[in-house]
Amino acid sequence: MNLWTHSEAIRQLVFSQRLARIAAELMGVEGVRLYHDQALFKEAGGGFTPWHADQYYWPLASDHSVTVWIPLQAVPLEMGPLEFSAKSYLLHGGRELKISDESEQMIAQKLRINDFEHIVEPFELGEVSFHSGWVFHRAGANTSQYMRQVMTVIYMDKNMRLKAPENPNQQNDWDTWCPGAVVGEVIDTPLNPVLYAGE
Repeated sequence: MNLWTHSEAIRQLVFSQRLARIAAELMGVEGVRLYHDQALFKEAGGGFTPWHADQYYWPLASDHSVTVWIPLQAVPLEMGPLEFSAKSYLLHGGRELKISDESEQMIAQKLRINDFEHIVEPFELGEVSFHSGWVFHRAGANTSQYMRQVMTVIYMDKNMRLKAPENPNQQNDWDTWCPGAVVGEVIDTPLNPVLYAGE
């Protein structure tokens, strides 16, 4: 995580104006700043990633957050691409669950009951995907013989304020990704630069 602080090549990707502008437009905000980046490499034979919503982990005062999922190679179904439950950001039940076997079972049941559409498709090289912080998603097992290599960037409204943590994970995220930020104030730290400020 925060690989942009260690590699100029990764910094150029994370600071992409094009991707940041798309994130801002999807959220309907003027500009975005960085929450953090994260590499998600799943080894050959790696298991599935349970249903979860990312924003459970984030001490953010609004839902103006979005992640871009950037495969570094084509991701056929056998590699375990990202899967979504369309419009599941409308579901409040399950938001209190961290990623676990319990979240897989309980959230899957809630998604079935509410009849949200399950979307899973392969990714071609060059395709990326954006999802908001409260969209429930998962990823299948990597049953291929190759490492599934993915880079992600998490964006938030450039005016995002820090909220008081509601669980230990949010406290850890505050300490790790927003050091020095103050509850109730805009998250403006050296680790959270503005990536797109609007036209």
